[in-house]
Amino acid sequence: MTDNPHDRFFKEAFSLPEVLIDFLNLFAPETIRARIDYATLTREADTFTDESLAEHFADLVFSVQYGGKPVRLVLLLEHKSYTEEHVHFQLNRYMLNLWENQLTQKQPLTPILPVIVYHGNRRWKQRTLPDYFQPFDDTLQPYLPAFDYLLVDLSTLTDERLPSLQSDYARLTAILLQNSRRKRELARMLNAFADVVRRLVQVPVGERFVGTGFLYLSYMKDLTKAELFGIFTSITSETDTTVMSVAEELIQEGRQEGLKEGRQEGLKEGLHKGYQQAMSVAEQLIQENTQKAHQQAARQFIVAMLKLNIDARTIASAAEMPLAEVHAIIDEINHTGIA
Repeated sequence: MTDNPHDRFFKEAFSLPEVLIDFLNLFAPETIRARIDYATLTREADTFTDESLAEHFADLVFSVQYGGKPVRLVLLLEHKSYTEEHVHFQLNRYMLNLWENQLTQKQPLTPILPVIVYHGNRRWKQRTLPDYFQPFDDTLQPYLPAFDYLLVDLSTLTDERLPSLQSDYARLTAILLQNSRRKRELARMLNAFADVVRRLVQVPVGERFVGTGFLYLSYMKDLTKAELFGIFTSITSETDTTVMSVAEELIQEGRQEGLKEGRQEGLKEGLHKGYQQAMSVAEQLIQENTQKAHQQAARQFIVAMLKLNIDARTIASAAEMPLAEVHAIIDEINHTGIA
């Protein structure tokens, strides 16, 4: 996840058929949409990005009936903040890898519909392959490769177009990918479409999806975990558990690292690292907010951590809070019965 958070969130999102279908219906020409039999859409496990391509793209491969015949639907995510100047060459390399694999497996060759999903800050400039070259004699045109790609440019999605996406998964995907580097816009969009998050957290699959989105955003440089915690929990208190499940995941990572050491000291170090990552929210809240905001956030944070059965001493140590203060908050929570 830390190596490429874009890849992980992208693959989880676009592996959901409703997400892919929504974006194709919004961005693909009618002539393409009319021929795709969405009921036959099947995710394939293979990946065909070589080391060079992997520096630029995350990939997903689907098979689908198109006009009554099988095709491959290849999704490539351009996950940089700037556009690629010669994307056709990269796509061509990718498609050749796939076709060579089909030949090696003695499978029939199938056409490929390459799809680029882009969410950078700059507007993507889509050009034809001949545009890469200096002016040349038209008699050479037949000897140049000729193919195009379908562009899903999330930077063009406006507030007005977002409701055109039918699935809540697709709507949240668009919001997070489009605004992952824009703190104010992210908070504004999540509040404007808070119902999307509220509906998702009502079901286990949706709750996990929201948690993955939070984890993805937590690795963006422009957002602190404290800010993210505040944004998500302001939408609905039900996201407390979802957001803190991310903390639990980090804690488990710490435990696993410690267990690998095979020594008690290693376990302690792993636990400490996991807790430090998971609970850095508390530290940041203490540093960044006023005393009043700190008290409110600390109480909210402690409630969430208690749901994970984490003891008061561990919470106090990780959050750098006096144990007596943590106990006082816990007593107040128990007295009021508010969870």
